[in-house]
Amino acid sequence: MATSKTDISIVIVNYKVKEYIANLLRSIERASAELNLQIFVVDNNSGDDSVSYLKSRFPEVHYIANKENAGFGKANNQAIKQAEGTYTLIINPDTLVSEDTLTVLVEHMKNNPKCGAAGCKILNPDGSFAPESKRSVPTIWTAFSKVTGLTALFPKSKWFGSYYLGWLDEDRSAKVPVLSGSFMFWRTNVLKELGGFDERFFMYGEDIDLCYRIEETGYHIDYVPQTSIIHYKGESTRKGDLRYIRIFNKALYQFFEKHHSNKYSFVFRVFIFSAIWLKTAISFVLNNLRMIGFITSDLILLNLSVILGFLIRFKFSYEVFSNLQNFEFLWINLLISVIYVIVGSALDLFRSKQDSISNQLKAIVASYAGVAMITFFVRDYAFSRLALIYGMGLALVLMLVFKVIQINLSGSDSKVTGRLKRSRILIVGQPEDTRAIKEKIHSRPDWNYEVAGMVSVGEVHAEAIGSVAQLKDMIKAYHIDQVFFALKSISYKDMLKQISVLQGESIIFKLIPDSMDFILGKSNVEYLESIPLVEVDFDYSKGVNRVAKRMLDISISLPATLILGLFVLPGVLMNRSEQFKVGDLNFYGEPDKHPWKNRLILFWYVLIGKLSVVGAPVYSEFESQYESKKGLTGLRQLNQSRIHGTTEMDNYELYYLQNYSIWMDIDILLKTLFNGANTLVELKNAYQSSKT
Repeated sequence: MATSKTDISIVIVNYKVKEYIANLLRSIERASAELNLQIFVVDNNSGDDSVSYLKSRFPEVHYIANKENAGFGKANNQAIKQAEGTYTLIINPDTLVSEDTLTVLVEHMKNNPKCGAAGCKILNPDGSFAPESKRSVPTIWTAFSKVTGLTALFPKSKWFGSYYLGWLDEDRSAKVPVLSGSFMFWRTNVLKELGGFDERFFMYGEDIDLCYRIEETGYHIDYVPQTSIIHYKGESTRKGDLRYIRIFNKALYQFFEKHHSNKYSFVFRVFIFSAIWLKTAISFVLNNLRMIGFITSDLILLNLSVILGFLIRFKFSYEVFSNLQNFEFLWINLLISVIYVIVGSALDLFRSKQDSISNQLKAIVASYAGVAMITFFVRDYAFSRLALIYGMGLALVLMLVFKVIQINLSGSDSKVTGRLKRSRILIVGQPEDTRAIKEKIHSRPDWNYEVAGMVSVGEVHAEAIGSVAQLKDMIKAYHIDQVFFALKSISYKDMLKQISVLQGESIIFKLIPDSMDFILGKSNVEYLESIPLVEVDFDYSKGVNRVAKRMLDISISLPATLILGLFVLPGVLMNRSEQFKVGDLNFYGEPDKHPWKNRLILFWYVLIGKLSVVGAPVYSEFESQYESKKGLTGLRQLNQSRIHGTTEMDNYELYYLQNYSIWMDIDILLKTLFNGANTLVELKNAYQSSKT
């Protein structure tokens, strides 16, 4: 450090985002240069091990642990009172700074002595410019323009786009009225003169209020776009939650009441108050449209299945349609809908990020079972048990197909059951880092990532498919869905530049910090530790799961055996071709010449219980330490390209046994149909091995 004097005091408020803070602190370390920093982390009673987690990694940081959630403004003020730096940076935990961010802003402050506070260019996770980087003080007109969508329609207009100063180019320096609370670089003396944040604002609005009051000091605020940060936006809050929407809109009213109430009559203030709370209700509905869409689509499918089940039961006869009394059964639609919503809520089906297929199917079974029980006691409305059975079967099939399509169109992330296509990723970094990350990803059987290649930083190494300068071309050539940046290998400035250049490519960017123990996404944290190989009570061994698995095997192998038998069995009986053994199973030699005969034999072995539809490989060069039934497909077969030794193989085998459910088997079967996992290839390898 150049001097013992503190140059910058940095204040970070944490609420359940410790991994994001760890990443931010690493970026601050790189940006510190010769500056003397004083860093505060104020934990707002996260309820997890945030403080101990961070303290073990960053012992030099000053920690303040609150016993309650004190709110954003009050928590910041706790650290501001202790700030000793010439400047104080208020920064959100879910941000990342460039290597030059601190030095650029310090230099700007030195060259502009009447600048009391400054902000920089803020980028969204997809590389696009975040308009809140520069804002105006909200007035009745600016708020009206934003709420009615006029700001979005005319972003460059000085009249309609004033909320985000849309006419001001994002790369042009200028004086601005308001900074984003996610990044505010203050002169400490000015910040203390203002008394910090107004603690009456629990969350939101306090940044606007603080900037508004700078006029009292004779200083101004500057927007400095020569450096940039990335902001993940609200990872410590739940934006669709009514409580947070209410807090946000209450903050707007508090600001209006504090600074503008004396200008307007009581009647007009009541009008403003009513408008803000109406906006609260509208915001809640809009932010939860996805949840409402989930409920609506599920209920449509459910009610359609009831009607179709009834029509199938009575063979779509004309009398069914001509006699209106027959439609009294529609009361069952209402009953089954109510039961489904109740059961679905208990299973958390309607959360905004819930993509569970198994819980949806469980809710359908529970709903039909509930209707069957109720109609058993209310005989007058018990039209047909058979119609309910038909309806439930249709509902399960329709829901399964609909949810699989929905999940695969939604761009869900790595762990979602039912996602047929793997997320293709590129890893950007130096060879030793990208190699280690790839190995860790491949050790996770519960992830649906496919590493398409490694991208070199600087000179292209032997394992790389290209350099970071060619990233845009490689994304198109390899049909990439996500890009992982190994932050140990690339500068934050270069990474932010690449993200900015690639905006509009529909790519998800994720960051892997120096420690390489987790992956940071826009709204999630994925830990890279592999699954420990320990003996546990496997779900695979539970009686109910074994029965369900056997029923699935029979339901698939019986029709397959009957159909194949009609065409293949005569040839099997007449043909005397050479046979070979795989364990205690007999197959036809030269599997390429007898594919359908061997398929018939495989399904026959499933039917009689020697094999399962889903299980371990029939033949593998690696012997597993776990005794599970062999299968026509399985988790190991689907991920064969990712398995290069017994340790990785055991990870996949153990994960299947530990987390087994009938829904996992169905998911594997769907992925097999989409991606392929050919058992005949295993038989061919076994046959060739028997000849050597």
